[in-house]
Amino acid sequence: MSGSLLQRWRTLAGEGADALGEALIRAWDEPQRRYHDQSHLVWLLDEADRRASLIRDRVFVGYAIWFHDAVYEPGRPDNEMLSADWARSSLVAQPDLAARVGHVIEMTKNHAAGEADGDAALFLDMDIAILGAPWETYCAYAAGIRAEYPHVVDPSFAAGRAAFLANQLEHSRTFRTDLYERELGETARANMRWELEEMRKGRMVKA
Repeated sequence: MSGSLLQRWRTLAGEGADALGEALIRAWDEPQRRYHDQSHLVWLLDEADRRASLIRDRVFVGYAIWFHDAVYEPGRPDNEMLSADWARSSLVAQPDLAARVGHVIEMTKNHAAGEADGDAALFLDMDIAILGAPWETYCAYAAGIRAEYPHVVDPSFAAGRAAFLANQLEHSRTFRTDLYERELGETARANMRWELEEMRKGRMVKA
């Protein structure tokens, strides 16, 4: 997978940025990742290709995808900030782009907070589109999230995960864009209600 990812990175950044691309690819392949891994990166790159006609600035969305979970340690509160900082320092020669990419990455800490439109809103929705996946795929996602916290006992994990799901379900809609809300909103809420109910019954979604 790494070889094909490097080719996709070159399409975005050019061949002169191979060292950075290789560092990002290694980061996305770290052993603590079970859901936030290269498969998630590839899915987002594919989704950006699928939605190409809707994206105005492919470079902005591309860098947001590559850097948004570049730093990921489960449970660490500053993953988004550190990922955004890596993006800003790497794109320092393009300050406007660096600022936009860094800002939207920081927004992934809470996808429902703050204002975003256009490509930023589309990227934020793409990043959580898994919530509206078919049930079997959603189960694999939920199991992957659980597997990223092997050091956390089930009751403690369930408390944190349930709080996240309950917060998501408090909103009248799950996605920012009408496109994703129309296509995935209802399924996303059904998936999250199911997982929340499972945890309330003491059952964990595991691989």
